[in-house]
Amino acid sequence: MDENVIQDLTNENFRNEIESSSQPVVVEFTTRWCGSSHIHAPILKELAVQYRDRIKFFRIDIDHYPDIAAYYGIQRIPTFLLFKDGQAVDFIYGVVSREVLLEKLNILIDKSV
Repeated sequence: MDENVIQDLTNENFRNEIESSSQPVVVEFTTRWCGSSHIHAPILKELAVQYRDRIKFFRIDIDHYPDIAAYYGIQRIPTFLLFKDGQAVDFIYGVVSREVLLEKLNILIDKSV
């Protein structure tokens, strides 16, 4: 499986990657020490490969980039923000099932048609 299907975001590239994307975007707000994020990691990688032509997947470490997390009101991790046309349109908090992630991704794709 391609290890680079989920790219890391920084203060420098966050706005450009989100706003310039012609595809919907999923951003995982996380930290290296977040056990819940480690639970999601293999599922998220699988979904990123499955949806690679329809959705861009990113992650951002809020320990390193707290200003972005504060801007979006992120108070717990993991949090997934779903973007369309540069705007946050949905979110997912905490550990959820693969089915919930799939449902949210499919809704995101439907919003982009």
